[in-house]
Amino acid sequence: MTSRRDLLRLALGAGLATVGMSACARAEDPGRTTTTPSTPGASTSGSLAPPEPVRTVTPDAPVRRVVAMSSADLDVLLTLDHAPTAAWAADGAGPRPWREQPAPPAPEWSEAGPPSLRSLLPFGVDAFAMASADVTESQLRAYERLGAVIVGPEGRPGWRDHLHLIADAVGADPAPADEATGVVLEAWAERQRRLGVEGFVVVIGTGADPDTAVATLAADAPLLAELRALGFDAVTFPGPVVFRELRRPGVQVVRVDPRDGDLVAAVRQPSVSSLPWALDRLVRGRRPG
Repeated sequence: MTSRRDLLRLALGAGLATVGMSACARAEDPGRTTTTPSTPGASTSGSLAPPEPVRTVTPDAPVRRVVAMSSADLDVLLTLDHAPTAAWAADGAGPRPWREQPAPPAPEWSEAGPPSLRSLLPFGVDAFAMASADVTESQLRAYERLGAVIVGPEGRPGWRDHLHLIADAVGADPAPADEATGVVLEAWAERQRRLGVEGFVVVIGTGADPDTAVATLAADAPLLAELRALGFDAVTFPGPVVFRELRRPGVQVVRVDPRDGDLVAAVRQPSVSSLPWALDRLVRGRRPG
């Protein structure tokens, strides 16, 4: 059974770090940095640098046998009705609230970090979907020894770019999922605006009284990039901040409980299927301060 310490470590890794966000923070706040909304589909940062792959997928030769190397890559393949040959993810590849399908076959790998080439050989894959995978450039080069790699040209992509990237690689049509997800996200954003929400602060923790210093989501976290793409401002802090200082007019304070494995997974790697679920879950029963 996963311990609370392990869950906290998972939550505080890969983007769930120590910075906050607020739309109406005052200029005198120490260390405050304001970020403005970006255009839809903007790429987000991640541990995967954007090295130029040596083996890539060409439009005239789409791949068939694909191994998903992250939860988000798996979500996109399933959304496109392209069953992966195998899947591996640090947080598991089984069913989630937004992913009802059973887990695909997985490499026999129980050690830390992504699976070895030897464990992947039995699948005879054409390509690895790893646009949201936490791998280094040297690991990416190793996977290229077995097949093409599907990664974003600028690092970890936003949900729409991710969808189109995988669709192009497997020869699928991204339009239906693009349109359906876009409608859901815009409707969600409009509901928040009607409530007077201009920005969000995402607190990491199980709860706090007003005078407790809390950790908040890092400025470069993929979830915050998706919120900015929907038109919400962000104010970040370089370290813990007292909870009561986060409650400002127009600010929606939401919380990610490290014990909630589903929410942690969706926030760490928002995808075409998990992002709408995560956003709805975060604001359920809450109103701006």
